[in-house]
Amino acid sequence: MIEKFRFTKNGKKIKVFEFNSKLHEKIFLEENQFCNHISKKHPEITLESIKMTLDDPDIISKQSRSKKEHFYQKFIETNILFIVVAANHNVKNIRFVLTAYLVNDYKYLKDKNIHIVYKK
Repeated sequence: MIEKFRFTKNGKKIKVFEFNSKLHEKIFLEENQFCNHISKKHPEITLESIKMTLDDPDIISKQSRSKKEHFYQKFIETNILFIVVAANHNVKNIRFVLTAYLVNDYKYLKDKNIHIVYKK
């Protein structure tokens, strides 16, 4: 994980965390997204757990072949760390973390894991 700044089309400077992943070359997580959404709603999720899941996922899936969202999943004890990674139509070859949370409902995962892209 690397901390860096990126600039929007409007020239706004945004602090981001850059991750390498199993499937995608670069995945960014905006600091505001992590602080204001992920860590507030899901305080058990850390940057280190996100890094670990993106680096070495147990499963990567999609709901459909046409959707651009990928679901990175890592089994952690009795739960699964679930990270939603999506493309932004304005930025090519870069993906963004939308959210991350723990799941323990396998019925929920069955709906998300329709197309397995990678399985450990």
